[in-house]
Amino acid sequence: MTKRSLLAAFFLVSAAAPAAAQTVLKFNSPAPPPSYLHKGVFEPWAAAVMADSGGALKIEMSYGGQLGNWSVAYDRMIDGVSDITFILTGLTGGRFKQQDVASLPFETRNSNEAAVGLWNLFAKGVTAEEFKQVKVLGTVAFPNASIHSMKPVNQLADLKGNKYAVGNAILGSVVVALGATPVSLRPDETYQALSRGTVDGAVMPFTGMFTFKLNEIARTHVDVPLGADAAAMIMNKQTYDKLPAQARAAIDKHSGLALAQKLGEVTQGQWQYGYDLVKERLVTLSPDEEKKWQAALAPISQKWAEGAPNGVKVLEAFRSEVQAVRNK
Repeated sequence: MTKRSLLAAFFLVSAAAPAAAQTVLKFNSPAPPPSYLHKGVFEPWAAAVMADSGGALKIEMSYGGQLGNWSVAYDRMIDGVSDITFILTGLTGGRFKQQDVASLPFETRNSNEAAVGLWNLFAKGVTAEEFKQVKVLGTVAFPNASIHSMKPVNQLADLKGNKYAVGNAILGSVVVALGATPVSLRPDETYQALSRGTVDGAVMPFTGMFTFKLNEIARTHVDVPLGADAAAMIMNKQTYDKLPAQARAAIDKHSGLALAQKLGEVTQGQWQYGYDLVKERLVTLSPDEEKKWQAALAPISQKWAEGAPNGVKVLEAFRSEVQAVRNK
């Protein structure tokens, strides 16, 4: 065979050789497409992971629950409809009861405390059992929920007999303790419920308030820390385990505590934006009035600790982690 023939054969073989395999990961966020989480956290995370994977990964983003709404996002990820998903842990059929520790009223001051506190509980093994079927990428809790009402609310007595949309069982207990009736709804169902008069208001953080456009319809916004919705960014564990080493390393590099901190910091920044958005309709309780609310809600943390799996240890550990964040 001549030199020219050898070169021709080489190029033919090279052209026929398959390119390095690339895995496509489907990322599901049930949050509405305009959500701050997408451009603020998820898209930069995906870009960084793809860059460090050496071409092994392509992450396709899907928003608005196209691959599973809040109620089924976890199941769709387990079933393989998505590979990575963002979930509200309170909307997963009771799978993550220990995560509700972040939903207790007056336990945290901001979202970053909750995000880091929840991550450290997982990383130190306190809550790891709940996540044994998935790869945990990051944790967060939305800022403390407040009341967004169609009716005036200036004191505890104004809540009596009203119905309020809630996103988890703890907030349901909070509403009951305050003398009102909870109605369990997904965040994306709340606007319509308010507009139709199905509920009198919603218990939701200021971040969710403007994400789901409640500021366009609610007339009163009460700034009181009623607890929050815990959330997590998780991945199908079998999918993760099958990835090449460089791809897994890229995911690990940009996940964990750093991702939890990013989720917390960006979320708290959005809380401030939402807070400022409704300043003219904002109600701040007097110190004496707030004490009445605290007294009404005081038994909730104790009852939760007694009923949740290993609840006393989880609550004590969470309070310790939150205090550690505050001390830094």
